[in-house]
Amino acid sequence: MNKRKKSRFGILLFLGAIAYLTYLFISQQGVLYAKQAQLESINSKIQAEEENKEKLIRQSEEINSDESIEKIAREKLGMVKHGERVFVDVNN
Repeated sequence: MNKRKKSRFGILLFLGAIAYLTYLFISQQGVLYAKQAQLESINSKIQAEEENKEKLIRQSEEINSDESIEKIAREKLGMVKHGERVFVDVNN
């Protein structure tokens, strides 16, 4: 009978260990799923920021071009090239 109790205790201990390991595995799957979703979100944010960075670089290159600087000087600052004649429309 004593041997039988030890056998039952061993089986119960084994089943308890299996149940605990199953619980750990399932809970870790939930954590893993959440971390994967977080990683995907961060990667999409990184991609959006990279696209924004490229857009800003293109805009910076356009603004620093001679044509753009000349356009801003003419339209916003009222500057003209040496020797140009300026005609002002007085009807407006």
